[in-house]
Amino acid sequence: MKSVDTDRHWASLQETSAVLGIRILTWVYRIFGRWAFRLLLRPVVTYYFLGGRIARNASLDYLRRLGRRYPELGLSGGWSESYRHFLSFGETLLDKIIVWTGSITPDQVDFPKRKLLLDLLEQKRGAILLSGHIGNLELCQAIAGMRGHIRLNILVHTKHAEKFNRLLGGSKGSATIQLIQVTELNPAIAIELQNKIERGEFLVLVGDRIPVNGSRTVQADFLGNNAEFPQGPYLLASLLRCPVYTLFCFNVDGRFQIDLELFAESIRIPRSEPQRLQMLEALAQRYAERLEAHCRATPLQWFNFYPYWSPSTEGETSRS
Repeated sequence: MKSVDTDRHWASLQETSAVLGIRILTWVYRIFGRWAFRLLLRPVVTYYFLGGRIARNASLDYLRRLGRRYPELGLSGGWSESYRHFLSFGETLLDKIIVWTGSITPDQVDFPKRKLLLDLLEQKRGAILLSGHIGNLELCQAIAGMRGHIRLNILVHTKHAEKFNRLLGGSKGSATIQLIQVTELNPAIAIELQNKIERGEFLVLVGDRIPVNGSRTVQADFLGNNAEFPQGPYLLASLLRCPVYTLFCFNVDGRFQIDLELFAESIRIPRSEPQRLQMLEALAQRYAERLEAHCRATPLQWFNFYPYWSPSTEGETSRS
């Protein structure tokens, strides 16, 4: 576990600086529809692309690493590709609005492994759904609308997500989706989450952002170099003694695709070192490999616009 440079930490960046742009685009979509939204999207994205040096450099870094790792993608990590990356992020805002205003229909969603979730629901077994900042996690709204009234509890580190969701408002899924702000796990929160699992509810966490306080992280190889990943999802799974599934949601050619895979039927973290650290690193590596596979499949849909790799890892040798 390494200390984290607060100047490089995602939580120290002003994610809420785009709130005004989000308000405008949301209003435009609701009044004028999709065509007007897309008309305004490009100048708004251009403004943030040119003015957001940290986010732009993070995008360029990610695309260069992805291009080196998978030459067949033809990515050079230039400004034009980064701008397309920003545009792709802007398009996910439209997806969010469509989902949260209830405009999505079941025939727009491809969910080939839906039965995995329905089986858990029938057995009244709760589980952790481990996701990431790739694609569009708001498609959980479509999952919550499935037969059986699946209840999703999305754990967030900051109030940024809550502020964004309040911008959209009027969510038809508010009865089945709850946002829980968790800066660090304490006994009261642990008991609350345990009760939810026992009621057959689902906890949604992201595995590609480190905690706000920067502690409890492990390193895993991601796109050729080590990056910091949180221990939290695996420690929580061990505490709650519940299965873990990876959940990733994408917009592919105008259709919403949901990928659900079993990650671990159960996780038991040893108490003693170094076995504890070794297992946490192995779990983080397994997650990083799944995340990387999705980045390869949808290169412009991973949206962590902050310095993700520590400069100290640049000289490290990637795995074969």
